[in-house]
This record gives sequence, C-alpha cells and structure tokens, in this order.
Amino acid sequence: MRLNKLLLLLTAFFLGAKVTLADVAEGEKLFNANCTSCHAINEKVVGPALKDVDKRHNEAWLIKWIKNSQAMVKSGDAEALKIYNEYNQSVMTAFPQFSDGQVKSILEYVKTGGAAPAQAGGGATAPTDGAAPTTGEGFYSQTMLIGLSIFAVILLFIIFILVNIRKVIERIYNEKFPEELDPEDFKLPWKQNKKSTRYKLFVKHPVVGTLAVGAIITLVLGLYGFDFANKKVGVQKGYAPVQPINYSHELHAGKYKINCQYCHSSADKSKQASIPSASTCMNCHMYVKAKEKYNGQVSPEIQKIYNAVGYDAEKGAYIEGYKQQPIKWVRIHNLPDHAYFNHAQHVKIGKVECQSCHGPIEKMKVVSQQRSLQMGWCINCHREAKVDVANNDYYEKLHKDLKASNKDFITVAQNGGLECAKCHY
Repeated sequence: MRLNKLLLLLTAFFLGAKVTLADVAEGEKLFNANCTSCHAINEKVVGPALKDVDKRHNEAWLIKWIKNSQAMVKSGDAEALKIYNEYNQSVMTAFPQFSDGQVKSILEYVKTGGAAPAQAGGGATAPTDGAAPTTGEGFYSQTMLIGLSIFAVILLFIIFILVNIRKVIERIYNEKFPEELDPEDFKLPWKQNKKSTRYKLFVKHPVVGTLAVGAIITLVLGLYGFDFANKKVGVQKGYAPVQPINYSHELHAGKYKINCQYCHSSADKSKQASIPSASTCMNCHMYVKAKEKYNGQVSPEIQKIYNAVGYDAEKGAYIEGYKQQPIKWVRIHNLPDHAYFNHAQHVKIGKVECQSCHGPIEKMKVVSQQRSLQMGWCINCHREAKVDVANNDYYEKLHKDLKASNKDFITVAQNGGLECAKCHY
C-alpha cells in the first residue's frame, strides 16, 4: 500500500497536480468505494470516461453535479441536461453526504490517471449476481512505467556523479604527487594487468563498467522484487485478526453443529457469502445468555451483541428509540480486485465444502486464513475437482455424451475451468 500511494503521488507530480499524498489517497479510497460501478478513467462504461473531466467542467460545477445531478437537471443547467440526455436520461447516484473536500480529493485522484477497474451494474457497490466487471485501463502499468523511468534517471545521475568524482580524484592526485613518482606504483595489481576484465571495464572503459554493475544490481533487485511480489504481496495465509466479538466457530459450528449457511445465508445464492447481521445472532442469543459461566451475569461477548442492537437483557426487550450500531467484523479472506470468484457457483453448483477453502472451520476458536488463495492453488483445484454431471440437469446432455464414451466424470479444467476469462474478465 505504501508503494501504491507513493506511485500515486509521483504520477500526480509529473502531471503537474498540486496535491498532497493524503488528498490522492483519500480520493482513491472514495473513488473505489463509490464510483467504479459506473465509471472508469479512460473508457466509457455506464457513465462517461472521467479522463480530463476537470478540463471539460469547472470544479464548482463538478462538485454540484456529483452531490446531486438531478437537482442540476431540474434547474435547467445546459451542461447537466446535455449529459443527462446523452446517456438516455440515466439517473446518476447522488452523493450529498460528500463534503466539498472529499469531492475535490476524488477529482485529484482522477487527474493522476489512476484508472481503477469499473464494474457493470448500477449503484455504488460491486454486483453480487455474477455479473462480469468491466475493466478500464490499469493504473499499475502507467505508474510502474513512471517509477522505472525515475529509477533510470536516478541511476544515470549516480553514474554521472561517480565519473566526475573519479576525474576530480585523478586531478588532485596529479597535483599532490611529484612527477618523479610513477602513478603505476600506487595501483592495485589488477589495475596493472591490462588484459584483465576488471581493467577493461573499470580502467579502460569506466562508464561501461559502471553501467554493467548498475544493470546487474537492477536485475538482481528486480528479480527479488518480482519474487517478493509474487509470493508475499497480498498473500495472507495464516492471517488471524482480532475480531470485535470473540466468536468461536469451534463452539457454534463444531459443538452445536450450526450449519454454515444459517449465518452465511447467501453463500449458495450470491457471489458473496455475506456476514450475518446482529439480528441473526439475536435469534439464539435473545434466550442463550451463558449466565451460568459468569455468576449470573450475561456473557461479556454476548453483551456486545446486545449493545449493538439495543437489547435490555434484564427486561427481555429492545430499548425503544435506540440507535443500533454495526458490529465491525474484520474481513479475513480477500482476493485481488482483478480475480472474480462466485460463492454460489462453487457451493451450489460445484457442491464444494466450506472446509475446502477455509480449512477445518468447525475446529477454530479463532479463524485464520488456511490457504494461500493464489492463482496456482485455484488452478490445481480446477485440475483435480470433478464436475458432478450425474446429479445436475445443466449437464444432462454432457452426461449422455460421457456415458456414450464410458466416462463417469470430467474435471473442472476439462470443462473450461482453466480459461483466463473465467476468473479475469
């Protein structure tokens, strides 16, 4: 994340944007959370491409438009009407909750060209019905090019400095030593051997030698960086964050054998498995309070649920007028934005057990990420997993063909599960 923010700021600097790192970082966060469902930087999606939007409209107009576009349309604003009619009178989501500063930070982020992937559909969140996200031009390719260019300039500058330092040292040396002393006497043995590679590179052709060393160092650091990025960045195997409530899967899923989908109810219906709402917890904990373990008092962890929903355990009733507070669970399993995964497709169609990806969840007091979730791990599963063609009407014709071929199954890979577009739209 630090590298990403640094590249954002460098991009802004080279484009002449007078912004701070905080401005661009906040704009990136707001843009990704609220705008990518309809917009990309460099291409038209549901709404227009946002590149150079600050040149097409002034800042004050953009702030009004983003906060409430329909109010501007109804007021008869010529620019607003033109956009509204051009896009078939589609209503843009209003963001009245944004401050002027937040809108400005989004505009500053757009100026950097940090094109985040856009996703098809409406609203301000990613689609959950399996719709394929529409991607814009990648941000990383642009910023990486700028970063490498800066590195090359710095390297050339260092080489220039070193060559000039050498010349200065030679001049001082010639001034200090009397003429009768042979400078060859002060040279290292390898500097006297004119046939050696080191002599040819660092004495006869010092610029070539310095460039060669720089190239080797760059190659080594580049290979190390590639290996680090491939094996470490975004790989959270073993990640076990502290949750706001000390919830035990070992107790609920293990001892009491509560089905995973009782809490994660959309796992077989949607792209996301969903996090249970506090009301789901209250279905049981309105009655189960574990008082016997705490000297007649409600369990401190269960009390946190009551505090969130506004439930008075003594009176056995909800507190009237209480403003409920969300339980801020910490997400554990995260896939990169460019990787598409659908829970329903795996749980309902593929009949994949939760433990296949999440490990022995019924034995965990504290949940941790058990698998790497890297692409190689997913591909290996697709190569080994068998498609249940016998009990799925969708594969009825395929099943007949398999019977004719005396085959009982095919793997996911044989059914197209290794095609790039399956996971990377």
